[in-house]
Amino acid sequence: MTDALTTDRLILRPFQEADFDTILRIASDPDTVKYLYFWGRNGITPQQDAHRFLTHALEEWGKNPVAMREYCVILKETGEAIGDASVEIYDDTSAEIGWILLPEYRGKGYATEAGRAMMDFGFRQYRAQRVIAHCDARNAPSYRVMERLGMTLDHIEKEGRAPKWDGGPRGDEATYAISRMAWAWGLSRRLTWQFDRFFPTDALIENDLRLICESQTPANPEKGYVPAYHFLIDREGETVGRIDLRIGFTDLLFYAGHVGYAVEEKHRGHGYAARACRLLRPLMRQHGIDAVLITNDVRNAASRQVCEKLNCSFLYTADVPEDHILRTQEHQEQVNIYLFSADEP
Repeated sequence: MTDALTTDRLILRPFQEADFDTILRIASDPDTVKYLYFWGRNGITPQQDAHRFLTHALEEWGKNPVAMREYCVILKETGEAIGDASVEIYDDTSAEIGWILLPEYRGKGYATEAGRAMMDFGFRQYRAQRVIAHCDARNAPSYRVMERLGMTLDHIEKEGRAPKWDGGPRGDEATYAISRMAWAWGLSRRLTWQFDRFFPTDALIENDLRLICESQTPANPEKGYVPAYHFLIDREGETVGRIDLRIGFTDLLFYAGHVGYAVEEKHRGHGYAARACRLLRPLMRQHGIDAVLITNDVRNAASRQVCEKLNCSFLYTADVPEDHILRTQEHQEQVNIYLFSADEP
C-alpha cells in the first residue's frame, strides 16, 4: 500500500473519505476531546469537527512536499480503523508527533506502537535531530506513552493550553522530547537476536562470490565481546577481503557495529563489500536477527557509499568515547551509524 507504514499489529495509511465515521466517533467522545486543542469548541458540532479534521488531513497529503502526515491507524488483525497518528516537520532539525485512539483501544499498547512508528518516521525520513510531543499536563495516559517512547519532559508551560469554549480553565502544556542520539541508542537496544550455537556457513554463495568462515569466536563478557563469525570474501578462489558478523549487543557495538568489512585495495570499486553484506542475511535470519548496526568512520566515504548502496537507514553520527577501542587503536573520533536489515528492502 503506497505511503502506508506497518508495525507488528498496525497499519498506518493516509486517511480516506470513508474514514469519516471513525473520526466522528473520536470527535463525539467528551473524554477524548477535552484534552485536544481544536476539538469540542462551544457551538461546533462533532460532525463539523470531523469534517474539518478530514479536510485538513486530505489537504496535507495533497501538498508537495508533504510537511505533515495524518495517518489512519488500522488493526492488522481485523482491518478496523481505531484512530489517528501524525508527524509534522517543523524545520531542518525538529518534528512533532501525536496520536488519538478510540477509547476502547486504549491501554493495549497501540498508542505506543503508533507513536513509535511516527517517531521513527520523523528521525529516518525527515532526518530530524529532535522529536517532540505535546499534551495537556493533566493527561497522564498521553505523557506515559511519551515516556515509554523514551521521551523525557522538556518543559511545562503554565496555562499553555487554550481554554475550552465552554469557559473551562486553561490547562498547563507538557512538552516531551527525544534527541536523535537517544533515539538511536534506544533503537539499538531493541534489536533482537538468538544465540545458542554457531551455524554452518557453507551456503553463503552468490555466483562468483562466497564467504568462507575463517574462524568463530565465543563471547567474552569480561571484554564486552559477543560471539562472532569471521569470513574471508572469496571470488573464484582469490581472497578479496574480510567481513565479520557479531551476534548480540554491548555498548561497544553501538560505535563498532555488528558487521565489519574490509576489501583489499586492489579489489576495491567492484561492489564486493555490499555483496558480502547481503550474503550475511540468511545467517542473520537464522539467529533471529531483524537488523544490525553498521558503522564507519566519518572520513571513510567508500564505506558510507556501501551503506547507501545497501539502502541502510542512517541513524546518527556519534562521537566515539575517549576510551573506546575505535579511538585508542583506530584513531576514529566520529562514526556514522547505520541500520542494515536482514530482509531485502
